Amino acid sequence: MSLSRAESIAVVGDLRRARRRQRVAEIHWIDAMYQVYITGIIAVVALMFLSSLIGDGQVSASVVADVKLHGPAVCGLVAALALFVGLRSGSRGGPLALERPDVRHVLLAPVDRGVALRGPAWRQLRFGCFVGAAVGAGAGQLALRRLPGNQAEWMFFGALFGVCVFCLSFGSALVASGVKLPSWVATIGGGALVAWSVADIAGRAPTSPATHVGSLPLWPLHTDAVAIVGVVAALVLVGLGMATVAGTSLEAAERRTSLVGQLRFAVTLQDLRTVMVLRRQLAQERPRSRPWIPARSGHPRFPVFQRGLRSTLRWPIGRLGRFAVLIVVAGLALRGVWAGTTPLVIVAGLALWLAALDAAEPLGQEVDHPGRTDTFPFERGRLFVRHLPIIFVVAAITGLLAGVVTLLPGTASVPAGEALIVGVMASVLAACGAVVSVVQGAPEAVDSMAMTTPEIAGMRTVYRAAWPPGMAVIGTLPLIAARAAAERAARPTAGTETMAPIAAAVLASLPLLLLVALVAGWTRFHDQIHAWIAEAMEQASPTKAAERASAEREERERAALARIEAEKAAKTEEAAKTGGAVKAAPKTRPKAGPPPAAKSKPKPSAPPKGVQGGKSAKPIGRRRDQEPS
Repeated sequence: MSLSRAESIAVVGDLRRARRRQRVAEIHWIDAMYQVYITGIIAVVALMFLSSLIGDGQVSASVVADVKLHGPAVCGLVAALALFVGLRSGSRGGPLALERPDVRHVLLAPVDRGVALRGPAWRQLRFGCFVGAAVGAGAGQLALRRLPGNQAEWMFFGALFGVCVFCLSFGSALVASGVKLPSWVATIGGGALVAWSVADIAGRAPTSPATHVGSLPLWPLHTDAVAIVGVVAALVLVGLGMATVAGTSLEAAERRTSLVGQLRFAVTLQDLRTVMVLRRQLAQERPRSRPWIPARSGHPRFPVFQRGLRSTLRWPIGRLGRFAVLIVVAGLALRGVWAGTTPLVIVAGLALWLAALDAAEPLGQEVDHPGRTDTFPFERGRLFVRHLPIIFVVAAITGLLAGVVTLLPGTASVPAGEALIVGVMASVLAACGAVVSVVQGAPEAVDSMAMTTPEIAGMRTVYRAAWPPGMAVIGTLPLIAARAAAERAARPTAGTETMAPIAAAVLASLPLLLLVALVAGWTRFHDQIHAWIAEAMEQASPTKAAERASAEREERERAALARIEAEKAAKTEEAAKTGGAVKAAPKTRPKAGPPPAAKSKPKPSAPPKGVQGGKSAKPIGRRRDQEPS
């Protein structure tokens, strides 16, 4: 028997309110407010500090003209990519990630499925809009350091563009999931829009629809009323998605709820390797059954390198496409750095680091099976080091392709020598960061550092999360050094010697090579280093010192007992050899003497005068009644 719409809304609301009350009861409101407060303060302070720390100056009038001309197409490419990702996610059952009880009880209950799904959809929409607004406002804060215009306008339109991009992605995902759009249709449609945007950037195609959306964040420079169409399209997609959300597949929701639950747990534990594996399962990304290039038969001379090469040649088309997008993003970001926008080093480093995580897949498979590596007749570190050459080769190819993007003709093109050096060094350092991320794995549940003060534990957590991508960002230092040398050569000063940009890039690369060697050594002796650190922490712990002292005392007592037993056994064996018996030591008896005098028991005292009652020894009545008459 089905319920009416009003009854369905009431039942679903009661269930969710009860679950929400239970969850809120488990989290103290002071802790929740403290987390929100700290996160917001750190984000605002970091954004303002970094934007003021970077000393990039205002761009020239020609650069402003180029931004007005090509900026909308570049920002439109971001919107097109967001729409493509949303269509792909929706064709696989996304974007909602429900809890298992919601899928198995609420969605299977005799209630309206749309009522049950719109609540999580609205919550996810609110959170995504907040994140998009924060990212857009941060980008506007960095843009106003170099471009003319009002600060409030840059931040407002940047935040509006971030919200619009998220709504395009989220709304398209809801629509694709609700109408059960086939995956190949989503891929072709979204890919065609992305290709159109790329062709628009190159000037070889008419204006892409996404370009009109991309003109929205540049309103402080040039007002384009057509950009309002992008905002309207985002709102329409969200509305259509909410209307068709009831058509979400239950099978896809069941599969996503198990994987997303594990994914959230892995993110909580900072287990990046598990996050990558689960994300590939969520995207249904499987390696090819046949490699792109057939491998040679026979016994290879370097089996570990050959195995990694075969793993790379089995990448699916989706991973190759993601790899190409990351290469283009890294190349464009490096061009922006050469043009004078220093914050883009973070974008370039993160893009190369994400690409290097795919290159480190053979090493990750070894880390995933520690039981197998423990059976090898040599240490795991030697096996891990043998995986580094194929990772560095793939990373170097990635850097060369990114360098080719940076030296293409156009605005802010990088010279060939500097482009190739920076591309290779940045990608190799990104590969080092990927190796560190994969080998270090998730932090141990219980260790000595976990029992330290919150300040030290928090710094350690930040270090574990930020150091691997930080190495990829550090790899862009040769480009900054070459840019500084080119600026000094363009404005020479008397009495100072100028260095060629390519020489400055090579000089800045030398310390990075030392860092690569250190990472290789850390990979080789990772287990020994952790064992030494654990032993040192154990030696420094007062509790462990007391436990060791107690164990040593017990060991000495056991040794003393064993020595006594050994002496007795030796005497018994010696007596057996001589044919006699071991004489027991004579027992000394005490000398006879007069028996001790018997102790006389004390006599009880005479009862007091008067009437006695019960067991009480006290006289009863007044004293005058107890006296004889």
